[in-house]
Amino acid sequence: MKKALIVYDANNDQKSFEAQTKLLFNASKKLGINIVTKSNVDIYTILNNNKVKSFESYANFDFALFLDDDVWLARNLEMLGVKVFNNSKAIDICENTANMYQQLIKCGVNIPKTVILPALITYTPSIIKPFVDQAIDDLGLPIIIKQWFGDFGRGVFLAKTREQAYEIVDKFEGKELLFQEFISEASGTDIRMYVVKNKVLASLRRTAGKEDFRSNVNFGGVMEKHIPTFVEQKLALDACKAVGCEFGVVDILKSINGPVVCEVNTSANIQYFDEVSEFNIAEHILKSCK
Repeated sequence: MKKALIVYDANNDQKSFEAQTKLLFNASKKLGINIVTKSNVDIYTILNNNKVKSFESYANFDFALFLDDDVWLARNLEMLGVKVFNNSKAIDICENTANMYQQLIKCGVNIPKTVILPALITYTPSIIKPFVDQAIDDLGLPIIIKQWFGDFGRGVFLAKTREQAYEIVDKFEGKELLFQEFISEASGTDIRMYVVKNKVLASLRRTAGKEDFRSNVNFGGVMEKHIPTFVEQKLALDACKAVGCEFGVVDILKSINGPVVCEVNTSANIQYFDEVSEFNIAEHILKSCK
């Protein structure tokens, strides 16, 4: 019998975590896989004498299903000899939004127009302000400002005026931010597709609530089943291939010039997708790893 380690974020919502792991446990029984779950803080590794060491052996695991964005832990497990899915390289690319967008355009995947704010050792508003003005002139207002790191829509802001853009940049002292065109024609709606092994298994349409521009459920967004077009499916598959995901969620915005990729997530919860999919997503994920 195969043995798999499931690694999850210790900060995960308990109810959501239990729902997802139940799906994976049910699928594992059918596939003859023994699953052990551990949070990222339950796995202790140490870098010592040119090696990664752990007090607990992981040599008996055939693979690890990594439901977390802790790229350093994923890399340490790989150095301990564990096959990690998604691998640390894919997680590293997707965890940093700036890296993700660079990788996507490198592979010819369409994204919203994006400007990455320069890294400054010492933040001086008067020095960075002309760059902010140039980004606004190129991308227009309102403008999206994103932190490089974040999830569940956190770290994404909408500036309707130059003054608001200045305030957001000042708040974070210009650190790890990027600007992006606001695609008004999307009307606060995006499409989420779950991809496993070069196949789209489920698709959701998310629509922002009245109180926020973000379509995330935690900000009042609502979800419904979506039947993706061939173009949307191809874009999602191309995006996952570009970042090296074995499985992942791709968020797409419909612009006047065609669909563009807003984000690729390597560890999104399968719970909501499972409710609208004709496929057993958990089973497909475990099969691809196995």
